[in-house]
Parts: sequence; structure tokens; C-alpha cells
Amino acid sequence: MYNEIFSPFKVGSLEIKNRFVLCAMEGTNILEGLVGYKFNHKCKEFFIERAKNDVGLIVCGMTPVKAFMGEKWLHQQEKIFNGSVKELMEEVHKYGAKFFIQIGAGMGRVMVTVPMIENLYFSKTKKRMLKLLGMDVDRMFLAPTKDMPNVWNPDVKTIEMTKKDIENVIDSFGKSALLAKNAGVDGVEIHAVHEGYLLDQFTMQITNKREDEYGGTLENRARLTCEIIKSIKDYCGQDFPVSVRYSVTSKMKGFNKGALPGEIFKEAGRDREESIKLARILEKAGADMLNADNGSYDAWYWAHPPVYMPHECNLEDSIFLKKHVNIPVVCAGRMENAFVANKAIKNGDIDGVGIARQFLTDGEYIPKVKEGRIKDIRPCIACHNGCFAVYRYKGLSGDLPEFGLGRCALNPYTMDEENHRIIPTETPKKIAIIGGGIAGMEVARVAKLRGHMPEIYEKTDELGGVFIQAAAPKYKGKDRMFLQWCKNQMKDLDIPIHFNTEIKSYDELDADEVVLATGTKPRKLNTPGVDSNQVLEAVEYLNYDKEVGDNVLVLGGGLTGCEIAYELAEAGKKVVITEIQDDILKVKNLSAANSNMLRDLLNYHKVDIQLETQVTKIEKGQVEVKNSKGEEYSIKADTVILCCGYTPYTPFEPTLAKNIHLVGDAVKPGNLLTAIWAGYELAMKL
Repeated sequence: MYNEIFSPFKVGSLEIKNRFVLCAMEGTNILEGLVGYKFNHKCKEFFIERAKNDVGLIVCGMTPVKAFMGEKWLHQQEKIFNGSVKELMEEVHKYGAKFFIQIGAGMGRVMVTVPMIENLYFSKTKKRMLKLLGMDVDRMFLAPTKDMPNVWNPDVKTIEMTKKDIENVIDSFGKSALLAKNAGVDGVEIHAVHEGYLLDQFTMQITNKREDEYGGTLENRARLTCEIIKSIKDYCGQDFPVSVRYSVTSKMKGFNKGALPGEIFKEAGRDREESIKLARILEKAGADMLNADNGSYDAWYWAHPPVYMPHECNLEDSIFLKKHVNIPVVCAGRMENAFVANKAIKNGDIDGVGIARQFLTDGEYIPKVKEGRIKDIRPCIACHNGCFAVYRYKGLSGDLPEFGLGRCALNPYTMDEENHRIIPTETPKKIAIIGGGIAGMEVARVAKLRGHMPEIYEKTDELGGVFIQAAAPKYKGKDRMFLQWCKNQMKDLDIPIHFNTEIKSYDELDADEVVLATGTKPRKLNTPGVDSNQVLEAVEYLNYDKEVGDNVLVLGGGLTGCEIAYELAEAGKKVVITEIQDDILKVKNLSAANSNMLRDLLNYHKVDIQLETQVTKIEKGQVEVKNSKGEEYSIKADTVILCCGYTPYTPFEPTLAKNIHLVGDAVKPGNLLTAIWAGYELAMKL
């Protein structure tokens, strides 16, 4: 059924055993390069396991050719390449996988300005002190052109690269590639014409205003990437494979203005016509493969597709690109549907399928595809909560999660294998789990795999808890697949489920350990009129069994409220969001890729967002509100949907007994990551 996707193909003279390409992700860089360089031991086992599980070509996360701060260069890291990198290559090659190191020139205007960096950037005193230590903060924002606004914080400006800067980068690419080759690395992928990073900024007129040989015409704007390709080939030989990460189109309407799927707009970055010319220039320069998608940081959701993005969102443009070059084209971007990928390869539309986050969620994805066990695949739901939870909202220009990047909300084991390896218990116990939501099922799954005897007591007739409603919108098909995967796990592991059973006392249970996974309840409001028939809780709305009027007010601009508003507006309703805070989507660890797209969708569908506004009274057909300026007015509303958050719910008072445990939202309302990770951790300790 999937013959073509398991057939070999060539990148230059290098044969890859199948068409699966594990694409680069932040957090999977084998060398980290913030101030200096160090080997990323967290990703070692991740790559070895993916090689064992039949990945054809592995591309690690981007390593900068020069450390972001200081004067350390990648080509100076002989010890790391000859040691840890070489050892990793020997392990990966045992299973027939090939490995490319992805190298980038820098980030320019897309450098993430986390609070620590902003603090340094805007402090003249700290800047001077760091310069004495050989660290120039401003040079973190080297770009083709000076004074361009940073994507995360427009008050941060770029500085222009000198000719000497450019020469150093070109030379270091070649020398670094040679180090990689000597360590057993099979090829190099240049993080080049992709996602609006530094080299991509050189190629686009909107970000390249240079007047020397690296600016002006397309040939000049492509010169830096072409000279990097030449440098790699000169150092490593013409047969050494070079892949170019390539965004076919930029999907930009301007700085910090992305274009949505299907939207009619004027491309401010690279359009299809220019893309053809650029791809041919790169092919002529010696590129052996184009690893394709779309987007830029201004339209970040194309390169990092969230749940709202259609599946195979970049396939059409990749097929278009393939028609105009003679080198292999790989397509990335929600491409985990093996049937679709296989068909595209069979038709000659693309040469390989680029998959990234699905390999975080399920390391056995390829064997399961090969064996036709599609229902056994734990699906990526495109949440970004673990892999790229760099959040952004008013007052924060970008912040990194405390658990790092390259993790998975649905699979705590990924990238932390040493601490999360499931170890059989020496003392099997009876474990009673009250609540069959996501956290409860995760406790049961891991506990059973360890050898315990878990049982779930669920007061309704269905597993899933509030996630049943959370997965209900039409664009959340992968959420529903994940919910079914959880249910299948309960069945496959033969875990007893007691449906329609409400536990009211610990005395009802015969168990060594009791887990309260009882979730949450909606936060109550005292607003006059909140109990009227026109008011629905978010969960009630998502059951889709109650009529909603043409004019809808969504009370609360968190993730749930904004998603509901988007769905209603797309259906033709006139929607207003009232939010008491100074911005919507103020959700920690909600990836900017997701929040940016949701904001753009709300804007595109003309959702009226009223910030710092409180609903004071709900009446038939309207609500009374008051904003931060003290202004009071009415908003027409046939239906009011409450999205005011949740509070923990426990059916009876938890005791301090050592064998009583709360988990997931019963402790503190969170998201899938917090529920699943907490359930996993608890089951590992029982």
C-alpha cells in the first residue's frame, strides 16, 4: 500500500533508503550555540531511536555557524565533532539511516528577544560591560540591512553585516562542513532560503536594501547562499551532498503581517515567479536537494503549522516547485498522512516527505505505517505546547518555556528518555483512578505498562472528560484521533473501566493507591443575568446541541474563547469578544505560531475584540459592559458564551494520606501537556 514511500532515492550521489526525512526542529540541534558550543546530549538517544525505527534521512536542528554571542565559530569545534558527533554517527549508521547537519548563518530580525536578551539590549551599561568580555549584544541582530524591526520586538533593530562578516560566514560554512564530513556526517543542510532567517533575508527585496554585490538583483541577493554552497563543495568535494531548506513562498503581506490559507494578498516577500528563478540559481550553484515548505516569521504558521492550518498545507507549492528543478524536492508541513505522501511520491509530485513533530509524538511512526497499524500511531495534534512553546502577547516579546524546546506535549518520554524510561515495578499495586479524562487515562496507561493493576471509575458513559468538547471543532480531527488513541490504549492494555460510576467516598474503593483525576468545573460569575437561557458555558456550546443566535458575545479571550469565536465567525455569526485583560491569548507556553494564526483568523473574519472590558449585566438580546475608561454601553447579543476559565474539581475532600493523589486539572487547570506529563510522572512514582 505504501510501496513508493519506502523506495530509495538519491541526494546527489548519496542513496537514502526510503522517502522519510526527519526535518530539523529547534531543540534537536546536535550542537547548541548560544555563547559557545556544546554537544546536545538530550537529542542523542532521540536520533538513535528514530534511526532504529527506519527513518531514511535525519536532519538535526539548526546549529549557527557562529555562536549567537561572543566570537566562537562552529569550525573551531574539532573536539566535539571528533568525539560526540562521530560517536552519534556511528550509532545512526548501524541502522542504515543517513544524517545531515543543518547549519545556519544567523537569525537577523527574527532572533527571539526573550526578556533576558531585551534586558541586555536596552541597557547601555550592561552592553558596555559585555563588550569588555568580548560579547556584543547588537551583533546578535546582524542582518543584510540596518534598522529593520525585530519580529518579536520592533523596538529592537538590526545592524548591517560588513563584507568581512560575510566572508567569515562563507569560509566557516566550508570548514564546518569538512569537520562534519570527517566525523561521518553524510551531508549538510543550509538553513538558507527559509522562514525569514538571515540568509532568507538576503534573498528578499523587503529585507535586503544593500547596494553592493549582495543586494539589488535576485542573482546578487542569492549570492551569499550560492557562495556558501560553493565553499562547502570546495572543502568537501563535489559529491558531498548539500540540501537547502527552502520556503517556496514567504506568505508575507508586510513586516509582522502573515497571509492566511486562501487569502488574496500581494506578496511582500518571495512569490512563486521569483521562487522558480531562485531555485534554478541554487541548483546551478550546486544544491543537491530542496527541503521545501512555505512561510517566514511574519507568517510563522506556515513553517510551523498549528491546528488551524490545513493538512498538507505546503504540498501544492512544493509540487509547483518540483516542476521547475531537476533536483529532489522534499515537502514538509503536516505531511504525516502516509497515504497522501505516498500518492504524491508515486505521481512524481515530490521526492520525499518531510516530517518533524510527528516523530516527537511517536518514535515508531514508520514501522506502524509499514505494518498498516495506522490506528496505533499516536498523532501529533499541532499544539506546539512542548516542541516550540515560545509564547508572545502584549508585554512579552517572546519567552522560552522552562522545560526547553523539542519536547512533546503528548509524549513526556521524547528528548528526556533517561528520566522517563518506563521501568517495571517490583511491588504491583491496585490503583483506583477516579476520572477517565486524559490525565486519568495516562496514569492508567503508564501504571499498567509498569505492572500495576489500575482501574478507572468514570461517572459518565464515555472516556475523555472535557477533552471530548475541546476536540469537537471541525479543524481538530487530530485531537479526536488522539482521544481515540487513548481509548484504544485502555482497551489494548485491558484496563477495567467502570462507567456511570460516581465515587463519593474512599471507602467504596479496594485499592492500594487512589488517584483523583476529576478535572475542573467552570468558573462561576456573579454577573446579573448569567443564569438566563441565552447564556451557555463553553462546554455546552461545544456539545453542539443548543441553538446559537446570529449575534454572539464570547465572554473571555483566552484560548477557548478565541477558538470558539473563530469557529462562530467562520460560520457567518457576528461575534464580539470581551476580555478584561489588556490582550487576548495571554496564555503561557501557547506557541506564537498558534496564537499568531488565531489572531489573524479573528481579524480576517472581523471578530470585534474589546479589551479591558467587563460585562456588567446580561439582558435579553444584549449585554451591558464597562471598559477601563469608565465608558458604559450595550452590545447586541442573542447568545452569550462564557469562556471564563476553570477551577479544580474534586467530588470530596482529598485527605493527606500518602496513598491519595491528585493529578492534572484537579490540581491546577492547564492544558494537554500539563495533564499528560503529570499523569506520566505520577504513574512512574506509584
